[in-house]
Amino acid sequence: MSSGLTIHPLPRSALHRVAGFSLPPEQAQFSGLPAKTMGNAPEDRDGHVIEEGGTPVGFFAIDRSYAESHAFAEPGALGLRMFLIDHKAQGRGIASAACAMLKPYLAKTYPERSLCYLTVNCRNPHARNAYLNGGFTDTGALYHGGGLGPQHILRLDLR
Repeated sequence: MSSGLTIHPLPRSALHRVAGFSLPPEQAQFSGLPAKTMGNAPEDRDGHVIEEGGTPVGFFAIDRSYAESHAFAEPGALGLRMFLIDHKAQGRGIASAACAMLKPYLAKTYPERSLCYLTVNCRNPHARNAYLNGGFTDTGALYHGGGLGPQHILRLDLR
């Protein structure tokens, strides 16, 4: 497992810090790269960078209006989107370590929120395992609104 990981908000004006990220083709189908997708993202979507020793190695976005477009989420729940680890930093346990940091980080960053949801494609078992190892629980339900087939619905209690 990687040590020295930190998570910080990443304003849109600093997206250049993650512009060099890449993903292997089998992962790229599930997540867009932050420098591209955050440029067109709604204002209620916040970027966050995962750093190892001060170097960006990962990214995720928090959708503050997630529950408004996902009926399975309780009102006011956050949504985790676009979680990714740069291809060059993969294979060292960073994803699992960063997922384990999400609960305290999100609870501190969004103190008025108590839940966070995400959907992960059924064909992406490595990502699902990283989320589960990080404290998310599988609701047992599937989301069928994605373009790449059914997705597991996972939930993280922030309290």
